[in-house]
Amino acid sequence: MREGDLGDIRSFLLQVGDHAPVEHYFRGAKRNDVAPVYSVTKSITSLLTGLALEARALDSLRAPIRPILRAHDSLFAADAIRARITVEDLLTMRAGIAWDELSTSYTDPTNPVGLMLATRDWIGDLLSRPMVAPPGTRYAYNTGATIVLGEVVGLALRRPIASFAQERLFGPLGIAAPPWHHAANGVANAGSGLSLRPLDLLRIGQLVRDRGRYGGKQVVPAAWIAASLTPHVGTTAVRYGYQWWMWGARGAWDPADPVYVASGWGGQTVLVFPSRAAVVVVTALNFDRNPVIEAQALTQRLDGILTRVTNPQVQ
Repeated sequence: MREGDLGDIRSFLLQVGDHAPVEHYFRGAKRNDVAPVYSVTKSITSLLTGLALEARALDSLRAPIRPILRAHDSLFAADAIRARITVEDLLTMRAGIAWDELSTSYTDPTNPVGLMLATRDWIGDLLSRPMVAPPGTRYAYNTGATIVLGEVVGLALRRPIASFAQERLFGPLGIAAPPWHHAANGVANAGSGLSLRPLDLLRIGQLVRDRGRYGGKQVVPAAWIAASLTPHVGTTAVRYGYQWWMWGARGAWDPADPVYVASGWGGQTVLVFPSRAAVVVVTALNFDRNPVIEAQALTQRLDGILTRVTNPQVQ
């Protein structure tokens, strides 16, 4: 990392068990720098969805989102299939809406994420797109769907999702209120809009590693963490839960030795190795690389290191 072999890495943090974390910062980055974490925001939105369920603001993951998004009811009324989209469909990226953000760079003017964020009504932009599959049947990575999910959570709670996040998640983790990108009409960018410190990401990773506990308290229900880290879609190599990626410590998905991952554009990465009681955070400016592929490669490089750290007898 220091020599640049892995690109423009800005921070590397490692914590094993309850030991103090190892922290390294590169290329002028500093410990308390706050920077965009892009799609790591999705994994945090998933945690907030679980907290909204615990608060009984959401009745069920299988409930349709139409009754909550009343301001856009005409878009649901025009399409009976669209009206069937549920909270869980948004969580698992199976809304069935036409969307392809991975075939072009996020800097490409035709990328749907940029087109959506340039509008005044992000929710309407997504929901006005054609349906290409029945909800719940086809996976397509969709930042817009997570933005809609965040709005559904906020409306169900009857308060801004950023305020709820600070009270129920960031505050208990000791994270100062982070900057959160919003649309002109106040909708929070729950798909890619948070900015955090590397140490904040480490605390998110610790929370997930410890099944929702932090500082001796149950911050997020353990059952929600388990559901989020259960594969719902994916291939033999990579699985996807509720806005969390997962694969094996040595490569393809391995339920006996899983790694749970929050991944964002540019290389923002949280890796949770439950079998090693380890959390790794990397932040970077590698915008020309696929962050998921890079995180998979990093996982395999780290596996042997973590094995030696947690079991010194292994050479």
